[in-house]
Amino acid sequence: MKYKAITVFLIFIMFISTGCTKLTFEYKKLQNIKIISDFYVDKARYNPSDKVKFIIELKSEKEKVKGRVIIIIKYLGNEIDRIISDEITLDNDKKKILNLIWKAKEYDYVGYSAECWFESKNKLLDMKATAIDVSSDWSKFPRYGYIATFREMDEIEISEIISFLNKYHINGLQFYDWQYKHHKPLAGTVDNPNDEWKDIANRNICKNTVDKYIKYAHNHNMMAMNYNLMFGVYDNFENDGVKKEWGLFKDSKGKKMDYHPLPKTWATSKLYLMNPLNREWQDYILEQEKKVFEVFGFDGWHIDQLGYRGLRFDYEGKIVDLLQAYPQFINNAKNYLNKRVVFNTVEEYGQVLVASNTQVDFLYTEVWDSNKTYFDLKKIVDKGQKFSKGEKSIVLAAYMNYRKSKKNGKFNTPGVLLTDAVIFASGGSHIEFGDTGMLCNEYFPNNNLKMTDELKLKIQEYYDFVVAYQNLLRDNVEEINRRIVIDNEKTSERGESNSIWYFVKNKENKEVLHLINLLGNDNLWRDDLGNKKEPYIKENFKVKYYIEEDVTSVRLASPDYNEGMLEYIKYKRGQDKYGKYILITVPRLKYWDMIVIDK
Repeated sequence: MKYKAITVFLIFIMFISTGCTKLTFEYKKLQNIKIISDFYVDKARYNPSDKVKFIIELKSEKEKVKGRVIIIIKYLGNEIDRIISDEITLDNDKKKILNLIWKAKEYDYVGYSAECWFESKNKLLDMKATAIDVSSDWSKFPRYGYIATFREMDEIEISEIISFLNKYHINGLQFYDWQYKHHKPLAGTVDNPNDEWKDIANRNICKNTVDKYIKYAHNHNMMAMNYNLMFGVYDNFENDGVKKEWGLFKDSKGKKMDYHPLPKTWATSKLYLMNPLNREWQDYILEQEKKVFEVFGFDGWHIDQLGYRGLRFDYEGKIVDLLQAYPQFINNAKNYLNKRVVFNTVEEYGQVLVASNTQVDFLYTEVWDSNKTYFDLKKIVDKGQKFSKGEKSIVLAAYMNYRKSKKNGKFNTPGVLLTDAVIFASGGSHIEFGDTGMLCNEYFPNNNLKMTDELKLKIQEYYDFVVAYQNLLRDNVEEINRRIVIDNEKTSERGESNSIWYFVKNKENKEVLHLINLLGNDNLWRDDLGNKKEPYIKENFKVKYYIEEDVTSVRLASPDYNEGMLEYIKYKRGQDKYGKYILITVPRLKYWDMIVIDK
């Protein structure tokens, strides 16, 4: 895809767009009268030229209001289309839902912002924004979520959960621990599958619930991924045709099988581990997975592992090189099943070979204690892009408020927002949303921590932002070095505590300066006990940005204010002993600012 051509087209459309109103659509012109209670699109992802349905929920809380809805669709801040509704009458405190349709452009892998304004008597009363992902495949810009509870549920409840995730543009779901046994995921047979079974934790699983979740995910253009370990078997595995000779051993004499311990109340006392290089084991487990796809409408296999195991042997006493095993296993699974594949490189174990030598849809890394800092998160994203030569996106499983999750409580909003800001600005994605709410633990059904209403709203704004500007955040962008000075503040290029962290990305004729506000906070991302504080807000400060090229404009957008709108900000040119620079006036920094410098 040639984005230069797209940009020219979009700017041309912007100039020929019919001006249906004389209003200047600036956030500062709003009357701050609450009218738009929600604004979102009907699918997580669209194909080029698809019809996009906007859903606008309206309610006047004080008095009867007449007006109209104006939706402005933008590409990187430039208007490309406008939709105007007929006049609407809102009665006091009565909800009205309005649907408007827009046909997406024919271009692929593009993110758009959409602003919904309510205008009455030539005044702008309210505004809310959302975003649109036009991508023919989810793997370019994955936004991964999960489903972890499969008890008997009615269709309305399932539909509501998927609709909730759709508002965050979640375009793929990991179906976690839905299976019967790890080595025999399908309960029953292909011709006669069971209606119900127990999972590894002895929870009730209902086939109809799994089916309905897949159905509703597909209705919203979300991929449905079947989770399972690559090499886990239950006690008494030989009763199901698995041979001990296929195992992975701690000793060279084939006596001590490797295993992962489990709670006593679960269906098996431990998960014994098979040798992923053993072809008989591969044939066995791939055939079991094939049966799953014959019964369920899953789109792919989310393959899990357990990270570095130490020195391990096969049954004959030969050392097993797990790093070499992973690419072979993944590619054999891909070719045999002909389905999508995602693989968890726990703590980056195996990341280099998986990124460079497999057919995974995107990279996925579960982050643990060896990567404690915000800068570590960015390095994982950077390395994933480097190892895959920029061809694969990366999703991080990074569990927030982890130690706090042992008891019931609430997620800490500042900690979550800072971690998301770092991952998104770096060009990655974060698996965090699902049917239980938000992840706080590697066991996905753990829902001890709940999201506050404030967090739900703020995270929705962050996901709108990530989709609207995906072409600047993780679409063939490369990091570059720039000298940057912020007077009277500690700055950092490595995400140090109590600093303003900055880094710069380049995309064609644009440079993107990211500012992450760590003022008043440490540099540890997980916020284990939920103690992270809101950063000190910086207002009207100067950033000296050294650049030799001519600059045509400077714009700023943030998910923290003004509904993520990309707006022009002031700058002036200068020169000193270090070279040419522009002096940018930044109006406000809370968690994360994205400054776009057009050259």
